[in-house]
Amino acid sequence: MTQPLPKIDSPRSLLDFVRMFSTNEACAEYLFRVRYPNGFVCPKCSSNKGWPIALRSIVECSNGHQVSLKSGTVMHRSRQDLTTWFFAAYLMSTLTPGISALQFQKQLGIKRYETAFNMLHKLRSALVAPGREKLKSEVEIDECYIGGPEEGRTGRSKGEKSLVAVAVEIVRWIDTSGRKSGRHTTQYDLEGPPEHQERSQADGDPVSRWRAGRVRMAVIPDASSDTLQPWIESIIAKGAKIHTDGWNGYNGLENRGYCHILTLQSHNGHKTGKWLPLVHLLVSNLKRWLTGTHKGAVRSKHLQAYLNEYTFRFNRRFWRGPAF
Repeated sequence: MTQPLPKIDSPRSLLDFVRMFSTNEACAEYLFRVRYPNGFVCPKCSSNKGWPIALRSIVECSNGHQVSLKSGTVMHRSRQDLTTWFFAAYLMSTLTPGISALQFQKQLGIKRYETAFNMLHKLRSALVAPGREKLKSEVEIDECYIGGPEEGRTGRSKGEKSLVAVAVEIVRWIDTSGRKSGRHTTQYDLEGPPEHQERSQADGDPVSRWRAGRVRMAVIPDASSDTLQPWIESIIAKGAKIHTDGWNGYNGLENRGYCHILTLQSHNGHKTGKWLPLVHLLVSNLKRWLTGTHKGAVRSKHLQAYLNEYTFRFNRRFWRGPAF
């Protein structure tokens, strides 16, 4: 009978990380414990005795059968050693606001830029956890275009740009502290219906505050209801209140179990930016991040991986625990 393995603590700092994962042997031992938390069982002969062999990144059971420690992970079939991958994952998950492929290549001493880029791309693709909890309560949704302006293209005709659907969870609370708006308590002063209105109150009085909660983003082929609404159902819990603009792709959300609040859009989009402030602020920050960290050099076929990375960072911006 297999015995559960002792739990391994995550590194709390760079020095902790270096102490824990400075050798391939240490990385292999960590992978072994993570992959087999309840004890090793050989998939070929059911032997419960196995030992990691760091040099080849495998586990060998007592009967001589071998299982790759990298199989089923982003490291599968990679020639890079475990220490390089571990340091890559640490840089990827802890550096703010991120790291470009060129910086990544230099930091890890990787010879070819293409190798560094592919490693980063694989790590980005792994940032979205399957079965993650759906957004709930109240959500703003809109679409945006990622890419440069194209002359003669207006509205939702995307041309060569990528169309991205964005959903931002709204977190509301009553602040009784008497403090003015701070880093985590952005207060919006909007003239509108109760759902989006902040009331001016005297200093010290309770005030309603809100901020962005979790986000979800996806590259989509078009903005039709056949595309948007299944995506909404996959990321937002039934019964949630959903704020959108007047695009007909959102018509019928009530029939899918949501409370749909419509915001009409002016021709220049100014009113929508005012009435859907969180999603528009997120999009603005996303574009700035792509331009600043990655120099805007993001191809459409790779964009979803970058969205995964930005979502990962945004959803953990208040999290003080280790990301690795």
